[in-house]
Amino acid sequence: MTEFKSGPLRDARMRYAEPRPVRASGILHFTIGVTDLERSRAFYESVLGCHFWRQNATTVFMTCGKDYFVLSKSPRFTPPNDGDDTLFHHAFIVRPEEFESAVAYVESRGIEILRYEDEGHRSFPGRHAYFHDPDGNGIELIDYTGPGRGGSGGHGERAGKRQSHTGRRLAA
Repeated sequence: MTEFKSGPLRDARMRYAEPRPVRASGILHFTIGVTDLERSRAFYESVLGCHFWRQNATTVFMTCGKDYFVLSKSPRFTPPNDGDDTLFHHAFIVRPEEFESAVAYVESRGIEILRYEDEGHRSFPGRHAYFHDPDGNGIELIDYTGPGRGGSGGHGERAGKRQSHTGRRLAA
């Protein structure tokens, strides 16, 4: 192959190069689908302490620390989780010394904590509190202190009871 096949690339100002595997060096942003930009912006600013960067007709660009995320309004939006599930979620890091007060603040805003874990996370150790934004997107607060040891064991394992983010009991 000596030229791009995809329509948008045929007229792009870039030349064809020998194909090589992608080696992404990071993640610039992720997008969260919402139904109301102003309500969602207010939620992420007032509940999670994120900062507004800029906005257009369909999208609000936000920052959290040195990271970016995007709130995009779509007429086809469908909540990613069923009911109180939290399987699909976005994790926001808080300092360990601020975790309890952050969780108390979320509850003081009338938001129900749907799931709490402080054991069983092999990859991302720490305390985890899960809840939903106004559109049912899963949000996790974590006092993450670094990568875990990996290995077997599971998500939400406590007192011999393994649960998934869907609240269903997992087989042993």
